[in-house]
Amino acid sequence: MNTPIMSDTAETDWRAGTLALPLAVFTTDVTCGEVFERFAQNAEQVAAAIIGEDGNVVGIVNRLRFLARYAQRYTPELFSRRSIITLANQHPLIVDENVSLVDLAKMLTLEWPDALRECFVVTREGRYLGIGTSEALVRAKLQMLADREAQLQKALNAAHEASKAKGNFLALMSHELRTPLNAVIGLSEVLATELFGPHTIPRYREYSADIHGAGKHLLALINDILDLSKLEVGKLELDSEPLEVEAMFRTCVKLVAERAREQGVRVTIVVPNDFPLLNADHLRLKQILLNLLSNAVKFTHAGGRVVLSATLENDGVVVISVADTGIGMDADSIPKALEPFRQIDSPLSRKVEGTGLGLSLVKTLAELHEGTLQIESEPDVGTTVRVVFPTWRTVSEEPARARA
Repeated sequence: MNTPIMSDTAETDWRAGTLALPLAVFTTDVTCGEVFERFAQNAEQVAAAIIGEDGNVVGIVNRLRFLARYAQRYTPELFSRRSIITLANQHPLIVDENVSLVDLAKMLTLEWPDALRECFVVTREGRYLGIGTSEALVRAKLQMLADREAQLQKALNAAHEASKAKGNFLALMSHELRTPLNAVIGLSEVLATELFGPHTIPRYREYSADIHGAGKHLLALINDILDLSKLEVGKLELDSEPLEVEAMFRTCVKLVAERAREQGVRVTIVVPNDFPLLNADHLRLKQILLNLLSNAVKFTHAGGRVVLSATLENDGVVVISVADTGIGMDADSIPKALEPFRQIDSPLSRKVEGTGLGLSLVKTLAELHEGTLQIESEPDVGTTVRVVFPTWRTVSEEPARARA
């Protein structure tokens, strides 16, 4: 049976009218015997509406139900010459063609479950339009789902293409952005340090130092954005090697030491003497540590402290953590802090610089190492961020110093 289902119909246009099969109708003067003959001659007549003298629907007769009843003993003798209305359902489900399939499905499920077996009548402005069946409804719902999946897939493909184009653009712009900026940083450093002689006006030295600081800050932001774009398009690959964790810690702490002194924050390193090597990408691990340390120092008040530590779990898992006594955040803010370009709104966060890429980048880099990022935080108490590396990245439990 060819059900009139339109595969290119928008979901909002799916109506009961799309299910209507324009099957022949019976009038009230047709006898049960004549109906039996018609059903016998036409196997596709699954049901038929019964139309009264005024043209309105007065009942419905279902093929299978009618034939099953008509096959009973004595029924043909009793009803063959009587009107079909005597064996029909005189209170069928009648729906207008404009009823949505969603409402129709609810109606059939909750109010007229018998109509799923018996069929229902679809009308247009009160006049017969066709017969609706449960098979047609199921096919329409499946087609709706297929159309929706196709639309979602199309939108997803478009989003992937847009993301890929953005990532490719940013990756290609890497050289064009960094080269002139490095020139600005280098020249401003020459002027700030008075490499070729002192300035006649001291204020020029201060301006040069400001330009140098702003250039370095801008370069760091550009690097984070470019790295994030490479991660999104899968172009960032790891170059792993065995690394001594304590040496990495000391290098990174030196890079944030000046800012920590300016803010009055004490930074401490805690690493066991017999700590093993960690198989990781040197640059990306350094990036993880610097982002975590910078955030910890940035959001810690004067007199506070930051502890950078490493522990070896019983199962051989290496855990690197950065704990601070800073402003902290509530549980609801942690997922927001992990979103790119998202900053937690707080009195202190409004006073500090940043794009909100730090934690997002750390999380992505940790996952690139097949590790996980864990955050524990409490307002006005502090924050502890842990990067958990998989066991196979622990090179050996042999002491690093002995190996060196």
